[in-house]
Amino acid sequence: MNSLEFSKDLIKFIDESPLNYFAVANAKNILIANGYKELKENEKWEIEDKGKYFVTRNDTALIVFTVGEDLTKGFDIIGSHTDSPTFKVKSNAEVSDSGYLKINIEPYGGMIYSTWTDRTLSLAGKVSYKKDGEIKSELVNIDKDLLTIPNAAIHMNREVNKGFELNPQNHLYPIIQTIEENFEKGYLKKLLAEEIGINADEILDFDLGLYDRQKGAIINNMYQIGRIDNLGSVHASLMALVDADASKNNVLVLNDNEEIGSRTPTGAFSPFLRDTLKRLCDNRGLDDEDFYIALANTYLISADQAHAIHPNFKEYHDPTNPIKMNEGLVIKTAANGAYSSNIASNARLIDLANSIGCKIQKFHNRNDKAGGSTIGPIASTGLGINSIDVGEPILAMHSIRELGGIEDHYDAYKIYKAFYETDL
Repeated sequence: MNSLEFSKDLIKFIDESPLNYFAVANAKNILIANGYKELKENEKWEIEDKGKYFVTRNDTALIVFTVGEDLTKGFDIIGSHTDSPTFKVKSNAEVSDSGYLKINIEPYGGMIYSTWTDRTLSLAGKVSYKKDGEIKSELVNIDKDLLTIPNAAIHMNREVNKGFELNPQNHLYPIIQTIEENFEKGYLKKLLAEEIGINADEILDFDLGLYDRQKGAIINNMYQIGRIDNLGSVHASLMALVDADASKNNVLVLNDNEEIGSRTPTGAFSPFLRDTLKRLCDNRGLDDEDFYIALANTYLISADQAHAIHPNFKEYHDPTNPIKMNEGLVIKTAANGAYSSNIASNARLIDLANSIGCKIQKFHNRNDKAGGSTIGPIASTGLGINSIDVGEPILAMHSIRELGGIEDHYDAYKIYKAFYETDL
């Protein structure tokens, strides 16, 4: 597989993952096809030597691990997140207004609002319902052109190109269709019921998000699609794990809710990772001291995306550390601790990249710009483990369509694969 083919595979993965639920479901299918066995949190675990396993939580977070000969040697972990900015559908969402059927939504994460306007959108997510006396759930993707958020005409809003602020409460209701005055509510539940094959009154609840209907595209040596942040990291690390020729203690963590602060049962602040590693050690007969030794020998790559220098907005970037697309994986550093990279963790990754002929870049925010953060500082603080923050350089982060470099995505995969194959 070359860099172009690998980016096409990424586009396919993202196109088939309109929401976090689908990213986890598709990851599970890849793991099962590669011989990984699923474990359940509410069942006893039977772990075998050299076994390959995964466990999920709430269908939006996933941890994968392979069992080496000596767990006290520690775990080589790559962590990323399954969620991306979107709009979530509120309860009692249908609004009849001026002859239109609108849907009431709320922002999830920090997105560029304007990029969501005048696009063909649809809904995906999870629905819970009661059938034959049993509460069940099912993933739903309304695979058709369903709704849109139209702009006001420039004739009505002459300030639209002068910094006009889109208010998410007033201006960003998606429109489904025109309706008559006597239109009865229940459209959304009927739509979901038809997708699942149940009666609308059997639906108990739903968690739905909007997504862009336009497929991903290759633009010369770049690719453009939504949710590169952070399904790009999910794809590169997942494929690196399943392709790695290794017999050591490798771990892949896919947390949820990074875009809203990680303080959920599936987020990086939860005990999901610690509990999984502890349970694995307990299952293999290790005591508490062995577990702490394992953590002391553990190394985490927090894989999230990085900001490439923008040729039209160069003033937003640090003057001595311009990050270029298709010039290599980026180590992200911040003196305020927003990233976990440090001198104790950087050397290993730099040496590894050098050994396989891959380039490394270093990112720093401008001193007058407040950058984001990742799961890296959260996981490394909670577990006391050595950690580094890296990412592929992209443009238009948190737009409905982001832009990445084909070579960067393939380099990330090669570095992650070498990481999983190489002992410290």
